[in-house]
Amino acid sequence: MWMKANRKFIGEERAVSAVIGVILMVAITVAIAATVYLYVSGMITGGSSITPTVSFSQVANNNYLMVSGVEHGPIPKDKVNITFTNSSGGVKTYGDITDTNNNNNLDAGDIIKPHDTTGWQAGEKYTVTIMYAGKIIGTASFTYYG
Repeated sequence: MWMKANRKFIGEERAVSAVIGVILMVAITVAIAATVYLYVSGMITGGSSITPTVSFSQVANNNYLMVSGVEHGPIPKDKVNITFTNSSGGVKTYGDITDTNNNNNLDAGDIIKPHDTTGWQAGEKYTVTIMYAGKIIGTASFTYYG
């Protein structure tokens, strides 16, 4: 009789150990899954990138704009989309970039001109919008001088 009671006690001890083992395995799996999620979502690798911004203004009495600065660049000029829109919001023309320092980037000193001014009237006002990677990185007012 004494032997049967002793075996029963040992069996219960194994059951407790198995439950603890399962709990530890689940906890480790959850910790690994959380680590993988953080890595994939970018929280460990540094997060999202910063969108560059361009500041520019029209040179007095001229039909072009001068880029005065670029933050968080460089911005490859062949990846930039420039539009000139009139007050009703219609796209009148696209813009061209003159790369003054020949580095193939949009940066300070570069010149932005409307591509085609056919039908434009002297004194007309336009909004110039510069887009890069699907985001607006700069906007300014533009007056056509004829």
